[in-house]
Amino acid sequence: MQQLKRDERIAIARIIIDLIEADFVIEAGEMAFFERAISKEWFNITDKMLVEAKKIDLAKALDELKEIDIERRKALVQTLRQLSVSDEECVPSEAILIYAIEQVLLGSANIYSIPKPDIEVANLTAIYVENEATAVGENISRSLRKITDDLHCVGLEFVYIPTIVDDFRGMGEEYLRKSVKYKIPSSSEERVAEICEKLCGLTTAQFCRDLLYKKLRLNLIDCRPSLLLKINDSDIIDRHDTEENYRLRFSNFLQIELGEDVEQDIRAIVARYSSLVSGEPRQMQPQREAKFIYEGFHRSLFDLIAYGRESHECRLVFDFRTPRNVIYFESMEGEAERIPLKLNPQETSLYYMMVKHSLEGEGLDWREDIPAEEKAKIMREYNEVYYRVGHANRAFEYKDRTQVHHIKSRLRVLNGIANIDMFIPEHLRSGSDSSYRVRCGGRYVAFRF
Repeated sequence: MQQLKRDERIAIARIIIDLIEADFVIEAGEMAFFERAISKEWFNITDKMLVEAKKIDLAKALDELKEIDIERRKALVQTLRQLSVSDEECVPSEAILIYAIEQVLLGSANIYSIPKPDIEVANLTAIYVENEATAVGENISRSLRKITDDLHCVGLEFVYIPTIVDDFRGMGEEYLRKSVKYKIPSSSEERVAEICEKLCGLTTAQFCRDLLYKKLRLNLIDCRPSLLLKINDSDIIDRHDTEENYRLRFSNFLQIELGEDVEQDIRAIVARYSSLVSGEPRQMQPQREAKFIYEGFHRSLFDLIAYGRESHECRLVFDFRTPRNVIYFESMEGEAERIPLKLNPQETSLYYMMVKHSLEGEGLDWREDIPAEEKAKIMREYNEVYYRVGHANRAFEYKDRTQVHHIKSRLRVLNGIANIDMFIPEHLRSGSDSSYRVRCGGRYVAFRF
């Protein structure tokens, strides 16, 4: 398979990395196989390609490989299967990844990679999704026990939203209200009532639109009735960094369309997946009591409704009229609450300089040897902000990589900002030139003094 293009070999490297790390253990046998796989005799993957591979997500890698011919895709899948058993067993976390790769490269399934949300969806969770009431959904309802048992027998937790909703509804209005209030004691009675109403009235279509799409940014708005499988989480290197010291975690989901003969489709999924697992898969037993369950997908759904923010296109605001909440994001439509960005005075000053200099030119100068006059001008601007927000003595240096990484990490964990990427500083280098800039234009930034 040496006729593969460079981008295709990078994509293969990304998949191999995910497969090796799927079971959270790097075995000696896997390292030996890995060295053969990247050798010139196999995929001819260089160290530079490995670095590039760690900067792309699994969905992008598989999209790249879907473009090669079917025979090479088959050979690639077979090679990856060999890797999965190079340590003499294929555990469920490896098997589900191999299954996903097969379904995407040799079938019609899709894979989605999204920045890992604070609200966890456990691996090996299989969720039924649809965008309107369909015959497929009705057939699942009629065959629910059989489908649930079949999937549970191979260690997959089946989630059918109406069943989860019935569990919350079955608690009774007063018990549920008290439980929600206990979990979020700061909530008003109106907010508690709103959460209870959503927990007891959510449909599968609303789940796809209001939770998966608006809160997790998982775009299944136009999908046909499908099984959505949580595969794994991957670590991605910051694509704008030159070193591997900052990583962002992505969650990967597999979407498999279902036909009206749902039982047959589920049997095919179970048969193929179980054939990849070494030994007996862990069996699961669903809990069916009228209690407030705060584990598994019950917890995921509650947290999405109670804590998850809808994503809005936002504007970045530097508001120096008050000593608190100097930096925050506000919706471009004027809706939703402000989302504060909590930085210390030095980080606030540095981020302000990055944004201001990006709007005025090419970004904040980060060269090793900046002419003294230019450096003095930058420090005067920096110290004006530093004094305003921190009432501190002046600083003599603004270039601090630790502060840069902290700014990036603080930005990336913010929920509810659909266009967050344009506000994250990027390190640009060209010869001796070096700068940090953000991609947001003037309409996305406001300075208030």
